[in-house]
Amino acid sequence: MSKTLYRTYRPGKFSDVFGQEHIVKTLTNAVKNDRIGHAYLFTGPRGTGKTTIARLLATSVNCDERQDFTKPDKAVCGRLQDGSSLDIIEIDAASHTGVDNIRELNETIVLPPTEAPFKVYIIDEVHMLSTGAFNALLKTLEEPPAHAIFILATTEIHKVPETIISRCQRFDFTRLTITQITDKLAYIAKSEKVSVEKEALEMIAIAAEGGMRDAESLLAQVIALEDKKITAKEVAAILGTAEHAKVLAMVDFLAECNTEGAIRLVNELSDQGYDLTIFGKELITKLRATLFLAINKDLSDILSYELSSDEQKQLLAAGTSSTPEFLVRAIEEFTRAVQQIRGAAIPQLPLEIAIITLCYNKNPSNSTSQNSTPNTQATGNVTKEESVPQEADVKNSKEFTSLSTAKASVITSPSLEKITQKWDQCIAKVKEKNSSLAALASTAELLEFTDNKLVLSVPYSFHQEKLLDGDNKLTIENALGTICGLNIRIDAIIKKKVKKEKTGPGPSELINQAIHMMGGQVVES
Repeated sequence: MSKTLYRTYRPGKFSDVFGQEHIVKTLTNAVKNDRIGHAYLFTGPRGTGKTTIARLLATSVNCDERQDFTKPDKAVCGRLQDGSSLDIIEIDAASHTGVDNIRELNETIVLPPTEAPFKVYIIDEVHMLSTGAFNALLKTLEEPPAHAIFILATTEIHKVPETIISRCQRFDFTRLTITQITDKLAYIAKSEKVSVEKEALEMIAIAAEGGMRDAESLLAQVIALEDKKITAKEVAAILGTAEHAKVLAMVDFLAECNTEGAIRLVNELSDQGYDLTIFGKELITKLRATLFLAINKDLSDILSYELSSDEQKQLLAAGTSSTPEFLVRAIEEFTRAVQQIRGAAIPQLPLEIAIITLCYNKNPSNSTSQNSTPNTQATGNVTKEESVPQEADVKNSKEFTSLSTAKASVITSPSLEKITQKWDQCIAKVKEKNSSLAALASTAELLEFTDNKLVLSVPYSFHQEKLLDGDNKLTIENALGTICGLNIRIDAIIKKKVKKEKTGPGPSELINQAIHMMGGQVVES
């Protein structure tokens, strides 16, 4: 059986490491200047090089030429490098969590190294140790033998006791950038004599979310295709994602308010069998990046883990043709749409409605006139031209029969009066999923409707809390979207009604509402 890529191409020396330059530089200087600590703590996300650098450090302190001991011969260094030396002990704390395991370590640590100057203990996933095991380890960390070095690694630093952390030199590993990962993947692909498109490598790097090991595993899966030239389309099929070019194209369509282009793209992806939920999430990620770049292009440094330099340039251009307010609304609309895809009769419909809602409400004049010329809008000291959907957009969008009813509702932007007329239908829709919530919603008064937000008036805080509860709120908003064809957000305020004089004995108004909600009746005693 052949080795996995991440084992085959694991760095053999510090100069081979991609990324984590700040850590590599500090450790190499410590080795060169004979300033080796007795305990190190490596923390950071999985697959970012913690164990690899721990092994490199263990080898370096034993093999590199130094002043205070004689350099081991090549045979010893070879055993240290390939992991067969008895002087580098790796312990998986996930399977050795008990205090007895650490006590056994404490008993053997006093024994000198067999052939190297130092005995190095690498404890992976150290946060998995029990409280008793940590206490046993603490004693050894406080008074270690001169020949012992500990390297602790963890992905969950918050689970490591402060007493342990304070006795170690701590190094924080960061997620690797897209550039760092693609450079390593390109090197591996070349070594394996496989041609992979640059965009395909970037897709793998983004999917790895900053972890080199995950990226190398995904590349191995791609290379298994045994294709002479691996394309971005093939990688997209393996990862179950849309090609990044298509996600970026959608961002451009939205920035330009090219309704027809955006809708055609969604339907193209649907016809080709792409998972629209995954596409929607990728789009939200790109819109978030566009928002950051629209606010300040200097925020690009925090996007280096998820975007290539070319993607950043393209999104920066899209950001300059939009306003932060528009991009925030876009993120909200598509977040809502992604939540609705699974239950939609037509999977692409929520995305289509989000597109139309955004583009036909970007400029208020869209609701009444499609022949108006583009308006200019000043943002700070910069004047930006907003794209307005032209008559051709409206004409072409009629081709999508599945949207005809919803589109009409969205474009005309229903008034409070129209929503009030359809409120009973919404209540009936809510009742299909939650009858108690429907009864509660029926007691609310529709107060106002502006900017796609419907404000409900309720008499008591109990009603307000229930209506705005996460699941309940989403159920009502989904019903409104289905009945009115528009993504409507709801809010609820407390507006107590004027008390009326009692005309006779009977239950209070609150009790009457509770009876109505529960479907009960008053029983005379």
